[in-house]
Amino acid sequence: MSGETPVHGHRLSLLWGGLVVGSLTPAVAEALCAQSAAEHNCILQKAQLQNQWGYALEAFSSDDFTVHMAQLAHALRACGRSGPWRNELLPVADDSGQTLGLVERGVVRVLGLRTQAVHLVGLRPDGAVWVQQRSLTKPNDPGLWDTLMGGTVAGHETVAETLERETWEEAGLHLADLDQVTHHGHFTATRPVPDGGGAGLLVEDTHWYTATVPAGLEPVNQDGEVDHFECWPPVRVREAVAQGLFTDEAAWVLQRVLGG
Repeated sequence: MSGETPVHGHRLSLLWGGLVVGSLTPAVAEALCAQSAAEHNCILQKAQLQNQWGYALEAFSSDDFTVHMAQLAHALRACGRSGPWRNELLPVADDSGQTLGLVERGVVRVLGLRTQAVHLVGLRPDGAVWVQQRSLTKPNDPGLWDTLMGGTVAGHETVAETLERETWEEAGLHLADLDQVTHHGHFTATRPVPDGGGAGLLVEDTHWYTATVPAGLEPVNQDGEVDHFECWPPVRVREAVAQGLFTDEAAWVLQRVLGG
């Protein structure tokens, strides 16, 4: 693939209507092109944007971004290059934050698509910290420790709606029953992930919150994605973060909340 300029290391831009919406490895691009040739259905077309080579989504019978992404997602699955298939749609946004459409969650990392997430740090009135151990069967980071709640913004949800939904699904708690729910800002994480046989790239804007869980109120998982909850003193949380026992994003948030 001479003449191409990789982005994000050895990745190429994924283009839509003159916008860079994600990225993919040359190996994934080649697998998709081979899959397209076998099915006589062109999905990607080599393209150039501002002296940068990449691949543009081909036009199908509809100009709807979601339709195009569904075609691409199923092609990735057919050639064995998707991540774990979730039957869950996530919004895809451009660099300005405008939502372009939806796509199957199992391909967002393989395509380097930007996603949004929320994290909630739950503090007891005495300063202890509620933490969860992720289910050992979770597709991502199984068995690692996490904040009280961490979840991905899905479908057409707002960040606030995701915060409310995920707090109930993961911890069995209603925001109205918590004290001092506070939004502290957001950060962007970018790192390689193993989706698609090592072809994944996480690009995620994470909004982080803190809240006080009143005495006598304890989290109880509702969706099977949490193994169990524990309440730790801050010093133990800091030690576990230093030992790499938390997910990367949870570690970042907890360091900001607890210091050290």
